[in-house]
Amino acid sequence: MSIADRELVRHYQAIYREKMRGLPICNAALEVQVVGFRPLDQHQVGVLITPWFMNLVLLPGDDTWASAADGSADTVSLPSEPCEFVVSRDATIGTFLSAVLFRTVVDFPDQGTVVAVAEEVLKRLFLPTAEPATGTADARHVSRRTLLTGLRAS
Repeated sequence: MSIADRELVRHYQAIYREKMRGLPICNAALEVQVVGFRPLDQHQVGVLITPWFMNLVLLPGDDTWASAADGSADTVSLPSEPCEFVVSRDATIGTFLSAVLFRTVVDFPDQGTVVAVAEEVLKRLFLPTAEPATGTADARHVSRRTLLTGLRAS
């Protein structure tokens, strides 16, 4: 785990301890964890799990978003599809971007299950969009909803 990953975990553990613990939107079976951070160009991207949400997080490796307003959105190209992230700033972590994967995690039974889902999401997000079998350039766009539900557009 990198220094940035550890800071991200510490930051959200403190939020949980100080503000969120015991709230009905939290799943007491879950803990704060980062999963699968890997390089994306000069940045790092992975999943942040908390007892109240699961987000895709991008930790910038340069000053690309240094002048972006806190709360502004930007689209980042992932190997599978473009994804819209929201810019956030923290005194300890610095600038980071996040995209909601699950607004609530109350239905996950345990940490192992939520980690397995996070790993699968990352696996799919890092697969390049496949060319259709016909060889045409009309590859299907896979939305985040499709990715997470396993449904395919017809």
